[in-house]
Amino acid sequence: MAPELARVAFVFPGQGSQAPGMGRDLRDSSAAARGVWQAADAGYGTSLSRLTENGNDDDLRPTDVQQPAIVAASVAAVAAFNQVLGAHGAAVGANGYPLNVVALAGHSVGLVSAVVAAGCTPIGEAVALVRDRGRFMAAAAFQKPGRMAAILGLGLDAVEDLTESIRTEIPGSYVAVANVNAPRQVVVAGDLAAIDRIVSQGRKAGARRVIPLNVVGAFHSVAMLPARAAMHDRLVAVGIDPPAVPLISNIDAVRLTDPSAIRAELANHIAAPVRWLDGIRAVEALGVRHIVEFGHGSVLTGMLRRTVKGIALHNVSDMDSASAVAAALTNE
Repeated sequence: MAPELARVAFVFPGQGSQAPGMGRDLRDSSAAARGVWQAADAGYGTSLSRLTENGNDDDLRPTDVQQPAIVAASVAAVAAFNQVLGAHGAAVGANGYPLNVVALAGHSVGLVSAVVAAGCTPIGEAVALVRDRGRFMAAAAFQKPGRMAAILGLGLDAVEDLTESIRTEIPGSYVAVANVNAPRQVVVAGDLAAIDRIVSQGRKAGARRVIPLNVVGAFHSVAMLPARAAMHDRLVAVGIDPPAVPLISNIDAVRLTDPSAIRAELANHIAAPVRWLDGIRAVEALGVRHIVEFGHGSVLTGMLRRTVKGIALHNVSDMDSASAVAAALTNE
């Protein structure tokens, strides 16, 4: 009997991982990656690849550009990786797939990349969805202005105490935890006055550092309730098949295997905190030996280094890394 393949998880980054020129190497080097970008351009309605290639930071900042570009870059990285493996397309888990992928997870909009990689939805349809997702979120942010800030060096309980005290001090404040990324890396989202207070008082509360984030709204908070409602309506028109590999929920870290549950998650997580740390603990519990991040940069890999022990971490962002990671996983 052949030995069981090592268990692997694939993860996909969210907003903040974008950069001008991202994906260029894969488009130049991989026919599979070029095919993903061509389908993404068709789904977006104009040349998303050209905008990503030629645009600057400001061009990529709008949510309805940034989010589709991140999804396209991540899925293109999977397609190039699969091309190296000799597998067809960007989905995983099909018969003959040479790796034992047991879970897919995505941080916020990265979950849409995971949905594509799981074979639930084609890339063109997913890009059109996240284009509209970005528009819904920008509209909600315009209606209820807010910002976000990362708090480093404080645990979740301490951050929740801090946000609760600020809500008490500022009438109408809705500041709350938005992302739990690592044991002492928590992101908050809220009204402008509250985030200003967090930035000014965070160090006094024991934070090592408080970093205002360059985003246009208070994402993953009650400010996004209109966007959540709009996404529920929008998802009615999106085909979602059962995933070849379970997805990990951003909301409560459960495994998502039913299309109706995936559909609900894609809408509800817009206005709910991203419990990324809980999701990674769920991945650990599956006995994975490798975690691979697909997409530009290595934001998630950096978080994981502070979170997991005894799991090999990899990143696929260009053709060289696709080849190196494929070799490492198949030669173990």
